[in-house]
Amino acid sequence: MIKKDLNPNYKEIYNFVKEKFEKTSHFKHGPFDETYYSLRVYESAKEIISKLNKKVKKNVVLVACILHDVGKIKLKTSKIFGKNRAVGAFREEWRKHPKLSVPIARRFLKKRGYSKEFIDEVCYLVENHDMRGDLLDKRCVELKIIQDADLIADIGFAGFIRPFLYCGKFSKQSIISSIKFIQNEDRTMNGDLINLSVSKNIAKREMKIQNDLVNEISKDIKSDLL
Repeated sequence: MIKKDLNPNYKEIYNFVKEKFEKTSHFKHGPFDETYYSLRVYESAKEIISKLNKKVKKNVVLVACILHDVGKIKLKTSKIFGKNRAVGAFREEWRKHPKLSVPIARRFLKKRGYSKEFIDEVCYLVENHDMRGDLLDKRCVELKIIQDADLIADIGFAGFIRPFLYCGKFSKQSIISSIKFIQNEDRTMNGDLINLSVSKNIAKREMKIQNDLVNEISKDIKSDLL
């Protein structure tokens, strides 16, 4: 590996991704604010790595975390976002984003002088980060980390905030209706999709934070007027 691979400019990479998302209609604000989400995946991966007693290609993982969803800028948003809600059959289009992220990541890293080996490793993680459960037979520890970080980033404070943003963006619901929405939302997490025991402990902590927040705000609408 060359010197550049050993000392990536994470802020430069994040700013590149941020600029890409800010040029879109849907991925820069609200429940699909990918600038926030990419940041949280990166930070979640850092925490997982810090708690793992294993040798990990940390630089590869963290660069992949920042770039993993950048392909969403290439999705056909008419197949995902309706006027008042997300389109019901959006998943087929959504699943394209890992492969769409690869050429964008590859071009960016090549232009900035990273080695072919480093770029190939990053792009492997980017392309396969959504291949969970039985979709992939073998996973290196680096892939396990980015997959776990991707799930953890969507719970805790994020899991509490995003339903409110979703209601505001698509449903234009009142605050009371939004609180009722998150009260009834499924707040369990499929732990079978998390690869590492370290990640499961972090996820458990984050789910407690999320559930505690929901329970607290639910007290705001305990009223004889409703």
